[in-house]
Amino acid sequence: MLRSALSLAAQGIAVFPCRCRGKIPATAHGLKDATTDPEQISAWWTQQPDYNVAIATGAVSKIFVVDVDGPKAELELQRLDLPATVQVTTARGRHLYFRYPDTPVRNTAGRIAPGIDTRGDGGYVLTVPSVHESGHVYRWAGARTVAAAPDQLIAKISERANGKATSPEEWQLLFTSEIPEGQRDCTITRMTGKLLRHCVNAADVLGIMQSINAARCKPPLPPENIERIVESIAGRELKRRGRG
Repeated sequence: MLRSALSLAAQGIAVFPCRCRGKIPATAHGLKDATTDPEQISAWWTQQPDYNVAIATGAVSKIFVVDVDGPKAELELQRLDLPATVQVTTARGRHLYFRYPDTPVRNTAGRIAPGIDTRGDGGYVLTVPSVHESGHVYRWAGARTVAAAPDQLIAKISERANGKATSPEEWQLLFTSEIPEGQRDCTITRMTGKLLRHCVNAADVLGIMQSINAARCKPPLPPENIERIVESIAGRELKRRGRG
């Protein structure tokens, strides 16, 4: 693990440790602790050699990642005609690495296609040779160099941020589909924002999100994570209405 973390840092990619066989950060500030400092990196993995290795995506590392989760997402990916690039095999699919473009790349869930997410600014992914809770070992695949992202991919990631509305059909799918690991936080956040924007009481939203988490998140998030998300989005909504 340490050798991989140091190798990535030497390439300018900021890393930090996650708990063994998990995606939960092992440092006090998680993603914000990501660094390329070899002394800090050595200290982390000397403390616990089996920590998983996480990459902070986005401008900080000059890369972003397309996360392909499951067979249906693989079929959707074939329609995008993406260039060969560095990849990592995951427990349910793969991560495709692309060079960070001139325009910001945000984290998205299902914006490109169902089951295809992106991890950009403010995001992170596990990388080689981390071990998933299932026992799967993350491994390198694909090309040896990180490709530039095609313009159509960047446009696809950015289109709703530029004002394109989410259709009723897409919202219905969002509220009724299973929510796999890797999409839980983003999906719960989007649903929470949708309900609060339509003036559903925050206490009721919390109850709804807790029920959705228990029934449809695979696996469910800790209840305190749902409380944190609803509290955060509710605070933003009050400010938007001029009450915060």
